Amino acid sequence: MISEAPAPPADKLAILVWAADPGRPELCATPFYFAAAAAAMDVEVEMYFTARSVELLRRGVAETLQAAAGSGKSVADFRREAVGFGAKLFVCPTALASHGVGEDELIPGLAGHAGAAAFIGRTLDPAWRTLSF
Repeated sequence: MISEAPAPPADKLAILVWAADPGRPELCATPFYFAAAAAAMDVEVEMYFTARSVELLRRGVAETLQAAAGSGKSVADFRREAVGFGAKLFVCPTALASHGVGEDELIPGLAGHAGAAAFIGRTLDPAWRTLSF
């Protein structure tokens, strides 16, 4: 019996952010924390924001949220760290429309628009691993 060689380890990570939203701030820093950790390890990181999570990319929102009371760090601080290490942030245009977020309300520096098809493409690509928050 001939066995296939194992696939090389993935060095790319796509993170789907859909359940972390301003209504549950205790969940909001974790996706950025994981993105920063992976990017600091020289992993290519893409974050895909959909559902109410697009609110985290609206100017001024993440700045008002703390994942833990008294932590001294806002969710925006975690977001800046992830981007600082090289994580790319993508926003779902359908979710923007569904939640009434205008293009002019978004933070600067987003990598672009990407929806379900883009993230699913990453899940089907063996070079990528995925996480969901």
